[in-house]
Amino acid sequence: MPQIAGFRGALWDASKVDLAKVATAPIKRAKDLLASGELVRDPSRAMYRYFQTFDHGGRTINRAMLVCAARLAPWSDGAIRAHEATDARAREAALKDIHEAGAHTEPVFAGYRDAAREVDRLLRGVEDGRPVVEVTTPDGTQHRLWRVPSAEVIGKLRTLFAPKKLHVLDGHARYEGMLAYAEQLGADKQPQYSSANYGLACLVNIDDPTIIIAARHKVVRGELDRDAVLTAAKQYFIVDKLAGGAKDLARQESALADTVAHLPAFVALFAGDDDAYKLTLKPDVSPVYEGISVHRALQKYAPIVIEHLFLARCVPGATVTTELEPAAVHAAVAGGAQLGLVINTLTLEQVIHVDELGALLPFGSTAFAPTLAKLVSFFVDPDEDLV
Repeated sequence: MPQIAGFRGALWDASKVDLAKVATAPIKRAKDLLASGELVRDPSRAMYRYFQTFDHGGRTINRAMLVCAARLAPWSDGAIRAHEATDARAREAALKDIHEAGAHTEPVFAGYRDAAREVDRLLRGVEDGRPVVEVTTPDGTQHRLWRVPSAEVIGKLRTLFAPKKLHVLDGHARYEGMLAYAEQLGADKQPQYSSANYGLACLVNIDDPTIIIAARHKVVRGELDRDAVLTAAKQYFIVDKLAGGAKDLARQESALADTVAHLPAFVALFAGDDDAYKLTLKPDVSPVYEGISVHRALQKYAPIVIEHLFLARCVPGATVTTELEPAAVHAAVAGGAQLGLVINTLTLEQVIHVDELGALLPFGSTAFAPTLAKLVSFFVDPDEDLV
């Protein structure tokens, strides 16, 4: 069962650093930052109440979270669950980042169910005090952090979370990097509450409507022919030309919103082509019957259809990267990429459905906005116990 703990976090000293610049930047050599005084460790163990305030669709959103140490467990345990595959390169990059920093500097973003808002009740009043960190990042998001040092509150939180499942929303490769780092530290030979057994986590209530899920749009590079790609695609997809729509993002998004029977669809943009193309899965095409090994309940989720029926079969061998904004896809195609895909977003309910079935979406399927700020670092010392 998942366990959470308080730890002696290392926070930025706002008198020595520009918080707006460091809060979303990679943190290298955290031990050196600690020695220089730019990072300062708390004198005692704590958890941290974390608020993000941001604009979404013209309304102000306040998202309440909890930063803590979470006990690491392999996916196979089922206590901490994944919805997205990782790959070896991403895992090795995450492990390298931990080694270079000498600490966990970026939390795994995970959700828990709490329809009764018991966590909020336990933390009620913490936000009334002055935050220990407050910063607005360049994307306009306000980040505030409060210490939760009370042993009584931490104890109640640990009891509350003991039976809960944690659903990793973002940071699957980072979590696997934490597991690999714990293995290198010999965590299995350490006492139960050794910090070697824990990783940095930011937890959010998935029953709270403030979670904003985003698509990871695709950029495809490699030798390909537009007509050949579209001909191959017509075996699986209805192809509608959006004449003159290659640069009209509003038109592309409107086309994606107008999809029959909730069938997965995406927009393809080809280099040098003024037109865009909306591809919608044919109603009579079943990925399972096409030989795709996937749970039947998930077979028509857009990331699975795009990965296995379009990318694998229509542009095999191409190099695929992701972008969080459709405008970045447009820029990539204008800048030399051969193909861009603008994709509809899954719902949070679909994401949780995937991990509850024990299934996985392809690597790079989802993202969550806005980005978490790196306000607290967790220095792992196998000789230090957590509470």
